[in-house]
Amino acid sequence: MYTIMLVDDEKGIRDSIKAKINWEEAGFQIAYEASSGGEALELLEKGPLPEVLLSDIRMPKMNGIELISICKERYPGLRTAVLSGYSDFEYLKAAIQLGVKDYLLKPVARGELTEMLRRLAEDIRSEQDRLRASERERHQKNEQLLMLQEHYLLQLVKDEWYSLSAVKERLQQLQLAPLAADGFKARFAAVEMRIPPDRLGVTRERRDLMNLAFQMLCRETASRREGIYPFPEIAHSSMMYFLIVMEDGRPENSAEKFVAELKRNIAEYLNVDSVAGIGEKAEGWDALKNGYASCMLAWSRSTVHEHKESGQTGLLELTNAFTPEMERRLVQAIENLDMPAFRRQLQTVFSTERDTPVFAFTFLALRMLLLFSSVAKKFELGDSSLQKYLWNCQMTISDYQSREGIMGQIDELAGLVMEEVKKTRFSSGQHIVEAVRQYVEENFCYELNLSSLADMFHLNETYLSGLFKQHVGVTFSDYVTGLRIAKAEQLLRENELKLTDIAMLVGYSSSSYFSTVFKKACGKSPKEYREDYLLKSR
Repeated sequence: MYTIMLVDDEKGIRDSIKAKINWEEAGFQIAYEASSGGEALELLEKGPLPEVLLSDIRMPKMNGIELISICKERYPGLRTAVLSGYSDFEYLKAAIQLGVKDYLLKPVARGELTEMLRRLAEDIRSEQDRLRASERERHQKNEQLLMLQEHYLLQLVKDEWYSLSAVKERLQQLQLAPLAADGFKARFAAVEMRIPPDRLGVTRERRDLMNLAFQMLCRETASRREGIYPFPEIAHSSMMYFLIVMEDGRPENSAEKFVAELKRNIAEYLNVDSVAGIGEKAEGWDALKNGYASCMLAWSRSTVHEHKESGQTGLLELTNAFTPEMERRLVQAIENLDMPAFRRQLQTVFSTERDTPVFAFTFLALRMLLLFSSVAKKFELGDSSLQKYLWNCQMTISDYQSREGIMGQIDELAGLVMEEVKKTRFSSGQHIVEAVRQYVEENFCYELNLSSLADMFHLNETYLSGLFKQHVGVTFSDYVTGLRIAKAEQLLRENELKLTDIAMLVGYSSSSYFSTVFKKACGKSPKEYREDYLLKSR
């Protein structure tokens, strides 16, 4: 039912118009009446706004044209129609120039009134359909964008980076510009939902629903505060991480306030306990993974009754031996299966020359586990049992009470990861190509080039190029293009996103270049592809 405001200085005319038809059958309701332009504006100010304003043109003090002109400025979404006499032609022209949707000549005929209302109802429905479609498109775009944002944030804290410049460029593309700023400062928080063993029985579906509700609650709570970016732990769906930007002027305890609010929401809406940890401030991109590891250390030492910070002021400074360069050397030793070199680098990190307390050893062990997980993800094919084992080690590493126990665990895990690397790198060319292909399939929407991948997998670029074509059947560039085009086709068929958005989501910074590549691959432009698909599916 649509609402109308009827404005005329003569009550008899208003009553006559109201009696002309069955308004409810026409889909309308006269919600307001006004005898002057001033009275109409007062009613509009109080609200709620009607869908249509039907006003006489000739009224004392403020005529209909003046009223409509003010309404156009204050309420641009309000539809307007006018009542006019045969001698009001000049007024009517002015009304049309102001965007008046329709008009009725006095005396009002029943048929003309009914027809005008039909046109107005059709116009309102069309506009509502357009707004709903626009909202669906915005929602779909936001969902796709949020998914990519979360996936990329998880990659940043767990995987290798191509380069800092590539990281910042991708952050800009994903509308995460605050994270790409110079002087970037942030803290991480980890929050885990704890479902009692007897709460939902052993039904996997119910646990999955509970985990989904937990993740949605985390995202909703984070969305109410600026500068908080949630992302899930893929290996543990009842765990969520939060990157909390520490801008100038923002309270130092903003992370603590957010975590306290989230824990209250989890208890109130999901009726379960949660465990949380807050890391130290990471200043600059070199400290990003250390900041994440400090939050994991705090989480591992927390209980359902008390969430902890990393617990030790200056932890990141104390453990500054774990630099990006040191991480690169450790990865290189593991991937080259050089255990002596790995142990030498490990001794540098876990130096016996300084008095490093056990809590700092635990922190460094978590950094090593992140490193191991990153390497295992690259080289483990077919299953993820090693990655799962490494995740379980993250959950129990704080149980070790001695440096010797921690070092022994790290040495054992390094051997397991090296075995996985060995199986992939030296079993056959097909295995290493499969590892590269697996990496490409997960990252095709980012900037990829063969040279960087060759370095990442310790291969000669020319050798990798030939090996890839031999085992996959197409060149590396054609394979990446094929993945991007296949994803683009899927998004075009869904008919929810603009072409510029699709181009970005599949890895093209330029929509024109995306259109050129798509037309070359499919024989038609993205627009033509979408139109043809929609035509065939009718």
